[in-house]
Amino acid sequence: MKLPKDILLIDFEGVSNPVQVGAVLLDKETLEEKDNFTSYIYADLGGRIVKKSGITQEMINEAPKPEEIGRTLYEKFGSNVFIASWVQSLDISHFINLMKKAKIDFTEGPVNFSKYDFHIIDIWPIAYIHALKSGYTGGVGSEELFQYFGAKPRDLHNALEDCKIAADVLRKIVL
Repeated sequence: MKLPKDILLIDFEGVSNPVQVGAVLLDKETLEEKDNFTSYIYADLGGRIVKKSGITQEMINEAPKPEEIGRTLYEKFGSNVFIASWVQSLDISHFINLMKKAKIDFTEGPVNFSKYDFHIIDIWPIAYIHALKSGYTGGVGSEELFQYFGAKPRDLHNALEDCKIAADVLRKIVL
């Protein structure tokens, strides 16, 4: 298989306030990892702990601000990539917000961002359909699907680890 561009697979921990980002760059021909990035993101959690990841305010107090993370992602990976994620609706909105805060040129609209291709690869639906076609009868959650595709059970979520698992699932489906 040969895609026209590499794939930048992204994941965020934290729902209303992203507190961690992970990114894995996949080769357009082999889907093997070419590069990766992870960082905590500064946010005010108001005393809450991010349940799925266990991230606390103390862990992110010295983390880079969202605009710094956006600039770093753009400088490291550029924009000549397909963006992918496990559940694109949340991850893409966080990604767009990071890029806007970094003042990377975006046009208005929910996914109409000018420097990036608007074709976004959402891995969860294709993984779920693939699993169903193969006889899967489990739930729709990421943990169950990840394990169906051979991932080890996770206690706490980590954005980079989740990207790597999603990349492995994508390889198993399309290669």
